[in-house]
Amino acid sequence: MKKWNSHVAVRALQCLKLTVVLSLMCAATSYAQAGKDTAAATASSVNIDAYGDLFAASKPVSAQLSKVFFYRPTSVLAPQPVNIYLDGRYHTSLLRGGFSETCVVPGSLAVQSVLDDASRQHLGKQDAGQRLQFDAGKTIYLRLQESAYAPPSLQAVSAAMAQKELSGIRRQIHTVSRAKSVRECIDETPVAVVPTPVVKPKPEQKFALETDALFEFGKAEMRAAGYNAIEIMLHKVKTDYRVVERIRVIGYTDAIGPRKLNRKLSEDRAVTVAEQIRAGGVNPTKGIQTEGRGAAELAKTDCANEPTPKNKQCHAPNRRVEVVVFGVRN
Repeated sequence: MKKWNSHVAVRALQCLKLTVVLSLMCAATSYAQAGKDTAAATASSVNIDAYGDLFAASKPVSAQLSKVFFYRPTSVLAPQPVNIYLDGRYHTSLLRGGFSETCVVPGSLAVQSVLDDASRQHLGKQDAGQRLQFDAGKTIYLRLQESAYAPPSLQAVSAAMAQKELSGIRRQIHTVSRAKSVRECIDETPVAVVPTPVVKPKPEQKFALETDALFEFGKAEMRAAGYNAIEIMLHKVKTDYRVVERIRVIGYTDAIGPRKLNRKLSEDRAVTVAEQIRAGGVNPTKGIQTEGRGAAELAKTDCANEPTPKNKQCHAPNRRVEVVVFGVRN
């Protein structure tokens, strides 16, 4: 009889342990599920704001750029966005009641306007689009035209009409342009004329451009920020000079790496800068001379030449392009 009671007690204890284990597993599962639900609720509460401020009056653009407003009225037929491409490069996705203000390099561009491009695997950029002219120093307003019977297109409208329609439309801030022709806007600001004593200026002027701002390390292809730096320099040249006779562009590198390779890199960078000067509308009467001097004439001489991050930073002042302008100044 005692043996049977002992057996029953052991079985009861085992059942009690099993019950406790199952309870703990159930509680852990419920806790994990609650954590997932909380995370999902938090994620669903994060929204990307597509619209910014309402349209405000636009300032005149610099003479070296063209400013353009793409806009889509609120009374549109389709709710899907219309993707805008410039020469096949994505610029923006126009929504109802949204506008995009940007500046581009003057010239002719193919502009593609594609409704619901996501359903086409974003192949709308391959369409021929519209060929539009963007003039230097001008602002153009392009209104999106939509029809149930034809693809969307852009129509140039007068400033008065555009500004009236834009008064209730907000700036779109949810995407970033990847078009190569887009530049940071430089507004034309009026300068007060103050009489000053007449001083005969020197016929030449030197500009020193840091190549780290123009090029990737060890490369001669212009980076996006480099175009802006050259545009600012050219704006200064056009303001200061009545006639530009000739320009010398001299490239320099640091002393890291083979001497022959550095000289070739400095020559290539000088040529790239010269090409951008011509593209910016400055064409000296006696031409542009380019030269690469490699690691000659170091601006900073106390740097080691091993290719370490510390030494590369030390050599930054040595990596430069000097632009010397000769001519008749104002």
